[in-house]
Amino acid sequence: MVSVIVVSYNTREITLECLEKLHESTGVEMEVIVVDNDSRDRSVEAIKKRFPKVTIVLNRQNTGFGVANNQGMSLAKGDKILLLNSDCFVTPTTISTLEKAMQAISDTSVVGCRLLNKDGSLQPSYGYFPTLLRIFSLMFFIDNLPVARKFFKSIHVRDVSRYQRVAEVDWVMGALVLLNKKVWERAGGFDENYFMYGEEVEWMYRIKQAGFTIRYIPQAEATHLGGASSPDMSPAIVGEIKGWKYWFSKYHQGWQQLVLPVVVTLGCILRIILKPKLAKFYLQAIFKVW
Repeated sequence: MVSVIVVSYNTREITLECLEKLHESTGVEMEVIVVDNDSRDRSVEAIKKRFPKVTIVLNRQNTGFGVANNQGMSLAKGDKILLLNSDCFVTPTTISTLEKAMQAISDTSVVGCRLLNKDGSLQPSYGYFPTLLRIFSLMFFIDNLPVARKFFKSIHVRDVSRYQRVAEVDWVMGALVLLNKKVWERAGGFDENYFMYGEEVEWMYRIKQAGFTIRYIPQAEATHLGGASSPDMSPAIVGEIKGWKYWFSKYHQGWQQLVLPVVVTLGCILRIILKPKLAKFYLQAIFKVW
């Protein structure tokens, strides 16, 4: 059985559509657990009315993505757990395809799928762990050069051709992740010092350190609206950079912590010059994080 965890926060109609799509799934036995982070849009009442069999966890405040998913995983009864954003819509075969892939590739314990934007275009959804080189390459657009896009193990893999094949990766986007329950039992859940953005990267680092393999599976698809509960770009930009700062404080002691703010600040300045429409977001990143 698959235990599906959906975190809800003021996205009533989107969450209802997410659950509707989920219940159209074929070839899979599941339980659904919705963790509501103190929504004020009557989400809970609507879910109870339309989906009475769904288990609902009520929080008295917005605890964030990681805490809420940990709550859900602690209640999971299935041998597999699916983390699903409320703004992520599966197809009838998404979950069963991922399950079959996990069975076919015996050493795989965590999988992510091909994510699409609302218009059907590809949404980058996997990558590799942050290092100074990778952060430098991202901030200064080096990983966006033609050759680098195709071969470099960047923090965010964006080349469309690389999403056409199965890949062993460092992390997959937390919008949709299927894992064996033993992963949760051995590696634990999300680091609750993260509130939102970047927590799946740190979590999957510990998952890989525990000996598990993570793969991207292109045969399974889902549509991810992205940012439904945070439509402003600022939280994503600031959140990721905050995540890097915390990551380096946890895993890279010494000189790298001194170099990181220099690299990020110079990169933000370059992006302010080249992308003036996003200037205020990168200014916030500089002044809020360092």
